[in-house]
Amino acid sequence: MTRSISTSKAAAAVINVIISMVGLAVSIAPLPLGADGVAARGDQPPFAALVVGVVLGVLGIVGSFGIWRGMRWGVFLTIAVRALDGLGSLAGVGSDDLTLRSLAILSIAAAVIVIFLLLRRDRMSAES
Repeated sequence: MTRSISTSKAAAAVINVIISMVGLAVSIAPLPLGADGVAARGDQPPFAALVVGVVLGVLGIVGSFGIWRGMRWGVFLTIAVRALDGLGSLAGVGSDDLTLRSLAILSIAAAVIVIFLLLRRDRMSAES
């Protein structure tokens, strides 16, 4: 059974699916190198972080689908995924690399925006 969703939840679902797809693409790209190949390059996060990125990306897409269909589990799943992603990005805020620091701050801001849009109460119109 599907339910209608508010504009804020629809916006959160769209933002979340975009973040999840980008995170999934970035995390999948170095996986064929394997754990040893990723460690040898030195400019990649640890292999385990890449695997977690893939899992969070897939779960984020599933959560957006649930939100779009009006299911409560989609909201809960998306909040959990964005919270974990935001917490994981906190390590990058203290980085010396400006690009990494900027992406970490952007990731945290996007997580906060998505969670805010999902938890926001919609105003009822005076006519209804």
